[in-house]
Formats: sequence, C-alpha cells, structure tokens
Amino acid sequence: MSGWFRGVLLALLLMMGGCGAFLGPDPANTPESNFEIFWESFDRHYAHFVHKDVDWDEVYRRYRPRVDSLTTDEELLEIFGEMIRYLEDGHVYVSAGEVGRVQSDLHLRGSRRNYDRNLISRRYIMGTELSAGEGNFRYGWAGHSLGYVHLATLSGAEGIGEDVHGWIEDLDEVLAYFKDAEGLVIDLRNNSGGRAFNTTFVASRFATDTRDFVVTRTRNGARHDAFSSPTVWKVSPAGPRQFTKPVVVLTNRYSFSAAEWLTLALRQYDHVTHIGTNSGGGLAMFLPRELPNGWHYTISVQETRDADGIFYERVGVPPHIYVENSPDDVSQNRDAILEQALIHLRKQAGLPAR
Repeated sequence: MSGWFRGVLLALLLMMGGCGAFLGPDPANTPESNFEIFWESFDRHYAHFVHKDVDWDEVYRRYRPRVDSLTTDEELLEIFGEMIRYLEDGHVYVSAGEVGRVQSDLHLRGSRRNYDRNLISRRYIMGTELSAGEGNFRYGWAGHSLGYVHLATLSGAEGIGEDVHGWIEDLDEVLAYFKDAEGLVIDLRNNSGGRAFNTTFVASRFATDTRDFVVTRTRNGARHDAFSSPTVWKVSPAGPRQFTKPVVVLTNRYSFSAAEWLTLALRQYDHVTHIGTNSGGGLAMFLPRELPNGWHYTISVQETRDADGIFYERVGVPPHIYVENSPDDVSQNRDAILEQALIHLRKQAGLPAR
C-alpha cells in the first residue's frame, strides 16, 4: 500500500471515528434529536458548502421550527428532502425504509434519451456482440476497424494500486480482441461509478506516460473550509498492452462518480476525445451514516478537482464535443452521440466515411 493511500485511508478512518464520537452514546430517537443529528453531521463533515454557496445555518433556521415531538416520519423525511435539495449532490440521499427515499439531485439528472443499450446492440454492432467481465463489458465492431466497448459499472473487483484484480481484468481480453482496430469507443453512459482503483486500472490501458488526473482533499475540521492536505491521483501505463490509437469516451448525465474519474483520467491523453453530454457531476467520496430511527443517509466528505484545479461537482465534466440525442433521434432509432463518435474516429484514423 502506497504512502499517499495510507494517508487517505487513515484520514477517512479518523473521520469515521470522529463521527461516532460526535453522535455520542445512545442519542434519543425523537424527531427533534434525529433532526439535530442530521443537520449537525452535514455541518461538521459536508465538503461543498463553500463551493456551492450554501448557507447551512440558514437551512437550520428555516427547517428547525417545523420539527417537534409530533412530527411524523413522513413529514420528517419530506423536510430532510427539502434540506438536501439545496446541496444538489448526487452522493447525498436519505433512505427511510418503507417510509421512502429522498435524493438530493434528481432534478439535475437530465434525459434518459442519451443511451439505449438495445438500440446499440440492434443497429450499431456488426456481427456478434460479445461480453466479458461478468457482463460488465459489452463489445463488438461498430464499423470497419472501429471497436465499441460499453463499461456498465466500476463497482466490484478487489485490491488497490497495482494489485486490482477480479472481473475488471477481462479488459485485457477485450483490448486483445481489438488489437487491430484503428479506433475505439469507450462508452461510459449510464455508468454510475464504483471504485477509484478500478478507474486507474482501466485508464492505465490507454496511458502513454504518467499523468495527474484528480486531486482530492477531505473535510477534517469544524470550519466549512477546513480540509486535509491534497492527495494527487495519477495514472500510468500498466498491463500487457496500451491502446494508443484514436479513442472516444462517451458520457451522459448518468455517467457518475468513478465514471467521471475515469473520464478525467482518459482525457489527459491527446489520442482521447470526450463526446456526449456533461457527466453527472458527483465526483466526491462519501460516507454512510445512520440516525437513531434507523434511517440511512450519506454525506460527501471530499473535495475532488481535476489536475488543473477545476471543480465539477453538480455541473459535470463537459465534453470536448457536445452531442445530445433529440426526441427525433429517438423516434428514428438513432444514437446521434455514438454516430458522432464514429464519424470522429474515422476522421482521426484516416478511414473513409461511411
């Protein structure tokens, strides 16, 4: 385990220990107590108040008077939902069992028109569509000498650093299949993320040298602007081969979390072009918490920027070439995003137009 990763892990473990100390022994299970714990947990640990210009004290003043001993579970969940909506954060939610669930940023997710798995399989894959990595890789030829790979998730697999292993290792099998390809589409649409080390594993197969791609800091003090020292994440070439011919990475607003890290890692290299819509805008690490009433919630505790210091929370990573599938595209069974990717690859690879 590298020194910088030990530092990150230690900081998070200390934070988790601090959370337990903060909550105290056996807090009361009342609407007022659950509200206070919920509000104060965010006040102490949430990472993006300053960047999002959220006055969390004003949120307290606005919602605390609505909670008393007679507040029902349904009313309390509605209040929590209104509070976290100010954060517009895809890594923040409250799960209240049978009472329901509220999410901070559903109003930001955008259209689901921008990815249709069955349409791609039916119209754009030539010949047999293959799968690998327990079905998480779906791939095939999408044109003369042009490969297509959809990566469904970055969850699962095991290990850290150079010791990542599991289903994700099948990526090397996929890239071996495309060893003669002149261009490759890496489709991250609807990929909701997963493990950061899976990100560096995938990106290493497209890397030409070592590059910084994200910088993280963890909230570690009572002030809203109190953070740990920065940790720089790097990607380097690894594995049996690197694909360094033209690559297009595709995203939509449902490309989230570790999928956004992977997008940033791939974008460090000149042979990679990013096409589609902005990604989901939720790059931070988060921690799960539990209230006395048994409800679970999450808090984003980490500030994540790209290697140039740009902050993409909420807005997402903007593509080099913006393309969105219109209602007309859907009615005509077209994937305009993928078609633009293939046009771009043909041009970059010097292949004839279709």
